[in-house]
Amino acid sequence: MREEKVTINLLNWLESQGWSIICYDFPQSGTGLMFHPNPNVNQNEKNKGGIIPDIIAIRGSIAVYFENKDRFVKSDFDKLKEIKLLKNYSDGLNELLNKYRIAKIYYGIGIPSVTKEIDKSKEYLEDVDFLVSTDSDGNVMIHHDINAIFTTAS
Repeated sequence: MREEKVTINLLNWLESQGWSIICYDFPQSGTGLMFHPNPNVNQNEKNKGGIIPDIIAIRGSIAVYFENKDRFVKSDFDKLKEIKLLKNYSDGLNELLNKYRIAKIYYGIGIPSVTKEIDKSKEYLEDVDFLVSTDSDGNVMIHHDINAIFTTAS
């Protein structure tokens, strides 16, 4: 399954669960929002270190930030862990979410429902707040949701 299909399935699922989509991106489309590192983060080139989330959605006072892939990619786990812990993109994220009164942002991964890819991803759950997968029919499975953000209303 291509990354675009993963993203489409997750967008549909999030909306069906009462989430509002703030922004999204398809690979190589140039349609997403780019966030640059905070000014105190070393940056030599205009887009160096820029990030484009695949999906940002909100429900109540909660925001979710998705990186989606067509397979397990360790660097996405590393990137989300860095964004979450170092808060080096907080200025741009806060500016985007400011009018929504967001209390907490959670970071996670969306991948196809392929056992091999899910199993690899599960080795790095400590780096993300959630891991979800989707199949070709659009069904979404939650594999990790330590804060119960997808199972409780916000």
